[in-house]
Amino acid sequence: MATIVDVRLPVEGFPLGMAIPEDPGLGIDLERIVPTTEGVLPFFWVRNCSSFERFERAVLATPAVRGVEVVSRVEGDRLYRARWDDRVEGIVTGLVETGATIVEAVGGEEGWRFELRFPERERVRAFQRYCRERELPIEVRRVSTIRERAAGSGYQLTDAQLETVRLAYDRGYFEEPRGVTQSELATAFGVSQRAISRRLRRGLSRLVANTIAK
Repeated sequence: MATIVDVRLPVEGFPLGMAIPEDPGLGIDLERIVPTTEGVLPFFWVRNCSSFERFERAVLATPAVRGVEVVSRVEGDRLYRARWDDRVEGIVTGLVETGATIVEAVGGEEGWRFELRFPERERVRAFQRYCRERELPIEVRRVSTIRERAAGSGYQLTDAQLETVRLAYDRGYFEEPRGVTQSELATAFGVSQRAISRRLRRGLSRLVANTIAK
């Protein structure tokens, strides 16, 4: 059965975080990781960046990153595609090798928070072994099956989706006029507006699927 794992890492525990100490307000939202014949290609948004040129130099100085390319620019933020060096056995290689799917990954001054989905519990143990053998500084906060999460939330929402939908409701996001904007919710959670938009869309979709659509 699919298993959800909440993982925390220090800023330096993920190569993209090397740029954060130089720019404490910087935030990074990892979109997805795509294995290809040319290597591993992580896509990620960079927000609140005071100097994208300095960010790129800092990231390229890490052994794990072979290159970065700007894919899109939206409202002052940038979507990047990084080319990973798969000879460096870091957490990205571990995620690919164990078949993990990134539900959400956010990095900032206080460190990284990953919400990962594995196809089965044994893959979780394999990922933990991988990190332990390479002394990767991960902290596993919570491990639960999709069924256990569903029983906890009642509607199969992830923790991040549940917290976001609940706060949006409490602050009047669904009222007319709205009591809070997506940007304000993003500030409250320390993520990008796009991340909030995705959480609300996916969270509401699961609510509908598990209530009126049943």
